[in-house]
Amino acid sequence: MEQGYSRLLKKKQKKAIQLSKQIAFVQYIIATVISLSILLCLVWLGWQYEGTRVTVAKSSGHQVITSQQPVAGSSYLQAFPMVDGVAGASATLKGALPACRIVINLPSRTLDFYNENQLVKTYPVAIGKPATPTPIGSFTIRYKEINPWWYPPRSKKVVPSGPDNPLGYRWMEFAPLYGIHGTNEPWAIGGWVSNGCVRMAEPDVEELFEAVPKGTGVYIQYDLVRIEKNPMGEVSIGIYPDIYGLKRQPVTVLEIEHKLLEAGMPNFVDASILQGIIVQRKGQQNPLFQVHNFKVNGVLLPDPIIASQGQNFVPIWAVANFFHTDVVWDEQQQLVYSHQQVVPGFVKGQILYVTQQDVQSLFGGMWLWKEIDNCWELSAFAIGKGSSAGQQK
Repeated sequence: MEQGYSRLLKKKQKKAIQLSKQIAFVQYIIATVISLSILLCLVWLGWQYEGTRVTVAKSSGHQVITSQQPVAGSSYLQAFPMVDGVAGASATLKGALPACRIVINLPSRTLDFYNENQLVKTYPVAIGKPATPTPIGSFTIRYKEINPWWYPPRSKKVVPSGPDNPLGYRWMEFAPLYGIHGTNEPWAIGGWVSNGCVRMAEPDVEELFEAVPKGTGVYIQYDLVRIEKNPMGEVSIGIYPDIYGLKRQPVTVLEIEHKLLEAGMPNFVDASILQGIIVQRKGQQNPLFQVHNFKVNGVLLPDPIIASQGQNFVPIWAVANFFHTDVVWDEQQQLVYSHQQVVPGFVKGQILYVTQQDVQSLFGGMWLWKEIDNCWELSAFAIGKGSSAGQQK
């Protein structure tokens, strides 16, 4: 009886093994077919890719058929969000920070005050000397005091509030024994002279004291490259000394370009100019280009106009999208085609630009400058020759 069960069990095991082999074979065939199909699709796509000669931008969704290689590794020309004020952090990081904050950059000896994520003001400061450096990291305003008394370290001496007090008349503590405060030596502002605290000119610290509540975030960073954009859109860059000897590698052009990209700013400056700024390392801001707001028929467009080397450069994709029309970009010839007109173009930061004058050749209209808004506006109601206007709705 046991032998009968044993033979029956062996037969069942044998059938199960055969069935598993058949299933594995079928799975192998299916996997092979899928792999070959994917490979053929890739070959076909590669053939199509090589055969394309121009880039066609559709106004609906900026559909793009790219030729040669996609711009900056993408088949879509994307607009970067502009970061207000100091471009020391990416847009993603900016969104993660509190709306009201203080950002101190030690090499440039600057304090930036933000409210509602907008740069309110930049103040010059003095920081800790190399022997007693200002700490780097994230802190909060823990304590605020008017007319503080000074208790010198390793001394029983106490200095009450007054003209002899090196703390000035305001104290904002962000860590034990460290604070942002005034000074009775205003000539020291801009240097590295303190025991680690951050000194401000007395009018500046009193102004900031009233503006920041207890609990405000204080972010102290160490960045030799500082990018700024003032209210009129002027973008500048400064290369500052390595005060504490923390930078192991020298500043490079690639690093500057990366910081501009993080800040949402296309680089309109030649590498040789950036290299010259690095070599000079004057410790001051150097103007690069200017960013202007851009409107068409009263509608603010997401991509700004860039002023550089005496020319205004317009993001042509944004104009084409507004008027629901197509623009053809010939990457090999560096030419833009629209409405039977041809103008030169070039790509910066994944955005296609043409000059302000050439926009009129493609779309007609008239340019208006509004200085109070730092804005160029295109009033255009006739698109090309014999075409009617389209307006954003």
